[in-house]
Amino acid sequence: MVFVRGKARIRHAETGEVHEIDADELVFDASEGEERSMGPETTYSAVVHHPQLGQLVWYLWEYPVGAENDRETDVGAHELLENIDYGLGTGPPDDDDDRQSRIDALVEWFFEHYEDPAHRLPHISAEGGYQWIHGGPYDARDVLSDNFSDEPEDILEAAIDQIETDGTDWSPVPGREDYDDLERPDDADEPPGEEELSAILADLNGLIVQLPEPDADPVFRMGEDGLIHMAPPPDRHKLAKDDGVVDELRTAAADLVHSLAGTNAHTELLASAERYAAALADDPVSLSQLYGRGVRLENAATTVRVRIEADELPSFTAETDLTLNTVLDLHATFIMSQEEGRQLVENAAAYQRTPEETKALKAAAEQIAAAVTLRPDVFSPEVGAYLTDTAHDIGAGPHPERSNQIGVSTFGNLISGLLKQIGSVGGIAVGAIIGGAIAASAPGVVAIAAGAGAINGLVSFLTANAPLLLLFAAAAGSDVSWMTSIARLLDKLRHNKKT
Repeated sequence: MVFVRGKARIRHAETGEVHEIDADELVFDASEGEERSMGPETTYSAVVHHPQLGQLVWYLWEYPVGAENDRETDVGAHELLENIDYGLGTGPPDDDDDRQSRIDALVEWFFEHYEDPAHRLPHISAEGGYQWIHGGPYDARDVLSDNFSDEPEDILEAAIDQIETDGTDWSPVPGREDYDDLERPDDADEPPGEEELSAILADLNGLIVQLPEPDADPVFRMGEDGLIHMAPPPDRHKLAKDDGVVDELRTAAADLVHSLAGTNAHTELLASAERYAAALADDPVSLSQLYGRGVRLENAATTVRVRIEADELPSFTAETDLTLNTVLDLHATFIMSQEEGRQLVENAAAYQRTPEETKALKAAAEQIAAAVTLRPDVFSPEVGAYLTDTAHDIGAGPHPERSNQIGVSTFGNLISGLLKQIGSVGGIAVGAIIGGAIAASAPGVVAIAAGAGAINGLVSFLTANAPLLLLFAAAAGSDVSWMTSIARLLDKLRHNKKT
């Protein structure tokens, strides 16, 4: 048996052109020669008929049996620059550890740069499935071959096989530049002139003025530091002092936090319980906030119980299990005892989605959340974390329609809150689009007092991510129908901004 690997490089004697011969082009045939003192001598030869180089022959002689005696490569008048690695047997033994480490390095590199489209990309059935807004789909074979052409074929193949156990179509892992400079659609109009731009801004600012103030949690406002923060919800009201259910619920929530805090086994559930207890401890209390945090607590509890069943997490103590059930039962009773709470539960039915619709909604929300976390100059860390958790929860839990409801209202409130913040200083000015500075117009003068840089940050975030807003609006439905018109106008501005 003759092993063959690598490639040969041969320079043409007359043209000087260098040609490559791949190892898989060589097929060795054996022929026995004369009988010698230690047995027969066997000749192996592989002939390649190249269209420019003519006949090329690789020889190998075996004598005695099992031992390589000699080898020769005949390329005629041409110059052999680099030869194929070949010889008797199965080839030099690979260092298994080194080979596997090279495969692992390729796989690790690939997943640092590419990911399953289900992680972030919006999926809209009516538009043909995944929306490849960052390019793609990409094939692992093409990507690795282009970037690691010097790696042996068997190493590449092993890495590709390992990667493709998770899928065959891949999307680039986005960075900030992907959110700030999403590709312009091929059929986009030419950037508007200044007169048309003024008309677009007038329409946009008119729509911003018409946006209602948020009437439920969460609320997003600009702080004194110029960053967007979570703000107190507007629907807070005092509860009856003699409300026995509330007293029991507060006690049970505090007990649950205390029970979970005694171990680090269920940290995500503990975090949800702490947020829930904090909302309940407020006086006055926001029903919409308590409702949302109750949904998140129930989702976290469901996830932990599934993982306990799968032996991925230790079981609850009897005290924790009892207290958790008590909190969830009392929460449901309290929410249904309040008119606003009953309305929230009834409204949730409108947020039922098919699996594909849920996937599209979740992907769009995750994209926006990721874009927020990449702008620490605009958003506080708490906002990014809150949005990330909310997007992750879409479609989750025993009542997925409620998780969808919270997701739509959260991201709707975020975008409307940013727009209202811009509207509070006179809207988007022409100077914010041409030349990149709000201070170039009269409304911009007002913005300076509020922090022109901060307002400019909001404008740049919204215009850069207008395509994501369009995708979210399409997936979310009628509750945020206003977002579609605004996002289309923002998208026109996005193509007009000068860098």
